[in-house]
Amino acid sequence: MVNMYGYTYPSAMLEFLQDGYILVKVGDSHRDVDVRMDEQGSSAEWQRMIKIGRWNNLKKIDRDYRVHEILSARGLHHKGGKGTEWFKIPSKNLDEAFAYIDQIIADLEGGKIRGKVTLRQLQQQTLDQAMQIIDYCASNGLDSTTLIANLCPRFGKTIWALSLFNRITEKYGNRVMLLPAYWLSVHTSFVGNNNSGGELDKFSDFLHIREINVDEPGAMELAHEYLRQGLRIVIPISLHGDQAEWETKHQWIADIPNDEIYVFADEGDFGTHTENQASKLSFLFDK
Repeated sequence: MVNMYGYTYPSAMLEFLQDGYILVKVGDSHRDVDVRMDEQGSSAEWQRMIKIGRWNNLKKIDRDYRVHEILSARGLHHKGGKGTEWFKIPSKNLDEAFAYIDQIIADLEGGKIRGKVTLRQLQQQTLDQAMQIIDYCASNGLDSTTLIANLCPRFGKTIWALSLFNRITEKYGNRVMLLPAYWLSVHTSFVGNNNSGGELDKFSDFLHIREINVDEPGAMELAHEYLRQGLRIVIPISLHGDQAEWETKHQWIADIPNDEIYVFADEGDFGTHTENQASKLSFLFDK
């Protein structure tokens, strides 16, 4: 099996950026790709290297020229300077450059290539503690469990929350994760935005979870179709807006049985706890 990588340098990144391109070196290795990237160029260049992506244990792509052929056919091969593996990737930032190459590799492989989550000791410990509390409540006949998790900055709460979703699904079968928030920027860490993906898209552990955008037409139908296919869904929910209009918009979510739902209210101290927002949460779950 071969591994692939992509990297650039500040000077290369800026060379064609105003034209909508980022120069990226796309290569392969049968060894650890970080070791291979670190071997590229001089020591001074290595210190400035910007690593864009890693795709390990490819099954259908046998060498990097499979990807090079596609990029060259699109007129993206950069023949100037040293080396032959540099390509002008259409993008305005590094996340878009990664996404562009990632899609080509996914098309060739028949699916996205992602590494597995590696939890830190404290993340694993607190996950186990959360499941112990949930198990205790379930064994004592409680219909639901409410936890307050006071997690320190840079803890990795997005991965923690998604990993807890996996654990709850495995043991209790919940297939719907709701992300209610008043501070809406918290959603991007889970599902990303137009320019980059969130944690949901970065690891193989979460590739069977699909985002549902409640603002798009047919959101309810898409959610039910994903569930019918055996997938799980994450639904970011804004707690802003008039109560009556909000209830009309989210009625189909309120109709989902509670025993299918896992709720993670991120940044709960930023408005989620207030009376107006609490009434919206009550509408979803007080059946």
